[in-house]
Amino acid sequence: MPETFSHCLVIIAHPDDAESWCAGTVAALADAGTQITYVVCTSGEKGTPDPNADPAAIARQREAEQRAACRQLGVAEVVFLRYPDGGLEDTSTFRGELVRQIRRYRPSLCLTHDPVYPWPLYTVHRDHRITGRVALDALYPFARDPQHYPEQIQTEGLQPHITPEVWLFATSQPDHYVDISATFSRKIAARLAHASQTGDAQALEAAFLRRAEETGQEAGFALAESFKRLCL
Repeated sequence: MPETFSHCLVIIAHPDDAESWCAGTVAALADAGTQITYVVCTSGEKGTPDPNADPAAIARQREAEQRAACRQLGVAEVVFLRYPDGGLEDTSTFRGELVRQIRRYRPSLCLTHDPVYPWPLYTVHRDHRITGRVALDALYPFARDPQHYPEQIQTEGLQPHITPEVWLFATSQPDHYVDISATFSRKIAARLAHASQTGDAQALEAAFLRRAEETGQEAGFALAESFKRLCL
């Protein structure tokens, strides 16, 4: 059972990112009484091998799949920012939008991508790196300090906020583990809700089980997810 938090904000680049990496933890947090909100930065409209597909239709499908996945996990709300898939940049506008969501939801915990990869960078989607970096900057110090994006305070009533903990998923330097033995089946159900991103469902489940078992061995759990834990 993970620690108790009042509100967890999950900031991800694309639909299915959280289900691939931290959905067992999300379900465990929800079961423990944490309110969960997803902030999905793009709608994944480039996530198809079909060169003739309609990106707008793909975006609608992937947003519907994300909502279905969230219902499996007990996620209270999903916010779609609808930045272009593959087009995320480290800009003041993007950072300000994440600051807005942090000040709006006032989380005590945030889950997001680890932007620091010692792995070969060609194995990691660029949007993941950008999202993790901008999310960390938004969390600290921009959401905290009133002189950053003061218009959000003056015109929207969004007060500065400090998020005391951040857990980075898909990290190669884990130091925090969550037992997902009781929630693994819901993680799989949530991931399979992303039907447009799923080929062989049995192979996917087997691969996810193997990874959860290997991660669990590091922490003494049957099945686990791992994170880099940052605390203020």
